[in-house]
Formats: sequence, structure tokens, C-alpha cells
Amino acid sequence: MGSGHILVYAFDVLIQLYVAEGFRERDAVELILRNNLYGLDIDKRAFQLAYFALMMKARQYSRRILNKHIKLNVYTVPGEAGISESDIKLLPMNFPDQEKAFEDLETLVTNFKYGSDLGSLIEFKDIDFENLKSGLNTENISLFDDDIRKMVCVGELLQQKYDIAVTNPPYMGSSGFNSTLSTFAKKNYKNSKSDLFAMFIERWNHALNFDGYNSMVTMQSWMFLSSYESMRKNIISKLTITNLMHMENMVMGIAFGTAVTIFKKNYLKGFKGTYHQIKFKDISQKDSPKSLPITGNRFNQISQDEFTKIPGQPISYWVSENLIHDFVIGKRMDEVVTPKQGLATADNNRFLREWWEVEHDKIKFDAKSIPDAVESGKKWFPYNKGGSFRRWYGNYDYVVNWENDGQEIRNFVDDKGKQRSVVRNPSYYFKEAITWSDVTSGNFSIRYREIGSLFDSTGPSIFSVSRNDRIYLLGLLNTPVGNYVFKILNPTIHMHVGYASLFPTLINLSIRDRVINISKKCIDIAKEDWLCSETGWTNFKKHPLI
Repeated sequence: MGSGHILVYAFDVLIQLYVAEGFRERDAVELILRNNLYGLDIDKRAFQLAYFALMMKARQYSRRILNKHIKLNVYTVPGEAGISESDIKLLPMNFPDQEKAFEDLETLVTNFKYGSDLGSLIEFKDIDFENLKSGLNTENISLFDDDIRKMVCVGELLQQKYDIAVTNPPYMGSSGFNSTLSTFAKKNYKNSKSDLFAMFIERWNHALNFDGYNSMVTMQSWMFLSSYESMRKNIISKLTITNLMHMENMVMGIAFGTAVTIFKKNYLKGFKGTYHQIKFKDISQKDSPKSLPITGNRFNQISQDEFTKIPGQPISYWVSENLIHDFVIGKRMDEVVTPKQGLATADNNRFLREWWEVEHDKIKFDAKSIPDAVESGKKWFPYNKGGSFRRWYGNYDYVVNWENDGQEIRNFVDDKGKQRSVVRNPSYYFKEAITWSDVTSGNFSIRYREIGSLFDSTGPSIFSVSRNDRIYLLGLLNTPVGNYVFKILNPTIHMHVGYASLFPTLINLSIRDRVINISKKCIDIAKEDWLCSETGWTNFKKHPLI
């Protein structure tokens, strides 16, 4: 709940609903506080602010509300209380079902042991809270009794179902998890364990009534990344996305894209959700869009069933019916050619140089195979590690120490003797390929790579038996259509080999030869441009403009 902004806004909405139904404001205030608003947080200061803000909002509508001594349904999640199993059995409390009560209390104590780490991700099932509440001592409350009472109150909030869940959950990648949270995530949130926000989406989708809604402001990554593919498939098959507002970088004042998504608990086949985008330029001086939805900003009403036709099922709501049809009839690119990820040296400063930094006669520029490279006795070989935006040809900058079949790299270990470098797909080293840069903040670009190079994990490459297949694909992928499709498959800055493999490849035989010829001409032009610079590694004499 943070400091309670959403709870306060919800109060204003609810009071209008109650008044519209004929309730007096002062009566509605009590009903809202007792029955409608619930909040949890692991931060005591956030709880205090939320409690205060909610009471002041109630005071706005009912001057005597502070005299009613209403206990709000907002709490901090309990943490380690130091209560043992033997302590529970000594409780001076009488429950209708004593054995069940002690069993349930043990469950609460065990699960809340790490409450300060797990917060409202904790779930309870089959605890009889009515039995527990009927036995809680209301007189002579000790700190021990108060701890138990708080666990019962919070536990009930974590077990009951809700009509609406609304929050802006915390964002934290799994690399930031402590051991407790990491173990918990792997065990309980296998589809969403990569980030806290995704775990919160799953957790509170579980907590909805059959017709309930869950609205969350989260990072956009769950919509596209392969690490959330299982989570997306589960959402698309079991829930309904009714609305999604997609915001680009800095719209919310943070340097990454976000999404406001409303999930409906049950799946409505064929339902067309409403999707649209807000760009930073659309935000007015009052920090709100000038209009909503914004014309031309990917506004679309589409059934989420269409997403199942796209490999990986990304939430690519702006895709046209024609393009979706291409995914259905086209072959995945890895069924036509062979995309591969390459070498990871684990220490580029040690093993890589720009080609002009080493002695020229120690470089083998045209090795045709690993045996050819070994027999040459050379130390340095061309190395494709992606590089800047460049279509058709270029980015021949680096060489790598692959002396004696990469002996030094293959034997590169840490202090504990563990292999650091990763030698992937060596059977493809030195082969002709087409390649692109894994990291790209702008448009996608792909280029031809001649025989003689090794390739890096950030310079994934495509191989095939037929050279013409590669050249045809090079022409296809360098078009605006290619760029558009890749932005659908993964609009983040990384285009690793897994996403590229999903590209829907359609070969038009009537224009295939023409595409190949045009692509070859483009390669020749780009090659001439690259080699005429002083960093081109063949006999540079002077710049062509001189």
C-alpha cells in the first residue's frame, strides 16, 4: 500500500458510490473503513503514513469519525516474533477447536518468520480464522498476545479473496534478492521469479474473486521477455486483459517503459481488450496526457487470443491482422537457417585488441577452419563482437587471441579453478555468416560477414548450407518490415539469438533472385565504404575525398 495514495483515492470513489445509493456520508465512511479498504506493507513508516492519510480522508466526510475508534484494515506484515511451538501451546486462550487453532497458529508463525522479506507475497490456505478470532483474549493483552492477534489479522487479509486489487508493486530483479526471497521465489513463483513486480502480478491474480479485477503499474518487461513467457501464457489462457496503458521511458519519471494493466479473473474468449500507448512527448506540464487515448499511439482493441499466434506470445497489441497471419503461415527463421550464439571470453581486455594494435604479421585474416587457423601459427584472428549500427557490411574492428585453437581462452579459470570463458559453437568458427549486434537502442541492422572470423556472444550469427539463403534473408531482415517485426518480438534493447529465431520467414520465389542480386550490390557498396576508411584492414592509402 505504500503511504496510502491509492487507498485514499479509492475512498473518494467509494464515497461517491455509497452516496449515489442513498447512504449518508457519515454512515458511508464507517462502512468503507470497516468493509472496503485493506492494505499491507513491510515498512512501518509507510503503514503510519497510510493510516494517517486514510483517517484524515475519513475526517473530511465525517467530523466525528475519530471518536468511533474504528480500527482500519491496514497493517505492517509481521516479521520474526520469536514465538516457538511451545509458546503457542501455553497461550491462555480457549478456542472452539483447540487442536485446529494450535495447528493454524504454528502455520502463521512459521510463514511470518520472514514476513519482513516476503511481505504480502505470502499466501495462506485453509486456516480457520473464525476459530482463531473467537479464542483471542481481549483482556489484559500482553505483547505476546498482541503479536498473535496481529498475525491473525494480517493472515486473514492474506487468505481472503478480493473484488479489486490495485497497487504499484516493488520492482527488483532476482539478482537483488536475498537468500530467503530467492528460495521463496523459486519454490512458489516459478513463472515470475525474475522480478518482484511479476511475482506480485501472479500473487494478487490468485487473490481475486471469480469476477474480480487486478490493476497494477509495473515494468513493461513481462509483456515481451522470454523469461516471462510461461507467465504470459498462463495469463492469456486463464485471465482476461481488459485494459493496458503502455508508457514509454520517462513518462512516469523513470528510465524504463511501464505498463498499467487491468486483469479480469476469468477468461473471456474473444473479448477485445483496449490497448494504447503514451509517449513522453504527450505529457503536458501538469504531468498528465493531453488527451486519452492519444490518436495514433498504437491504440487498438484486440483479442488476446491473437497473441497466441505469435511465437513467445508477446503482448504485441498493435500488430495488424495481416502480420499476425504471417506468423501463422511463415516458417520460424531457425527452421530455414541456423542462428548461433558465440564465444564469451569472460575478459575482453585480456583477449581482445583492435586489429591495428597488434603486429600485422601475427594476424590471420582469412582462416577457413579451425585446422587452418592452427596450422597458420598465428595468434590473432578477426573477431565479430557486434558493434554500432551498420547494415550490409562492416564492423571489422577486433581480433581475438585464438592461438593454438584458443588454448589460453579455453584454460581461463578463476581462483577456484572454475572455467570462466564459454566456448560456444566452435564448429561454426571462421564460416561465412550474416550477423547483427545483440545490443541495439535504435533500428535493427544486420550485415554480411566473410570467411575468417570468430564470433562473440554479443555478435550472434546466422549460418546456412546455401549462401543464397543467407543473402536473401539478409535483404529481408534489413527492410523496415524486418525492423518492425523484431520490435514486436522484443522491443527492448537486446535482440539475442532466441528472439531472432522466431522471425516469420516467407520466401517469395517470384522475387527471390532479384532480392539476392540487390542484397549483393548493397554488400559491395557497404564494403567499399568500409574499406576506404583508415580502419579498413586492406591496403588503405588515402581517403577517397582527397
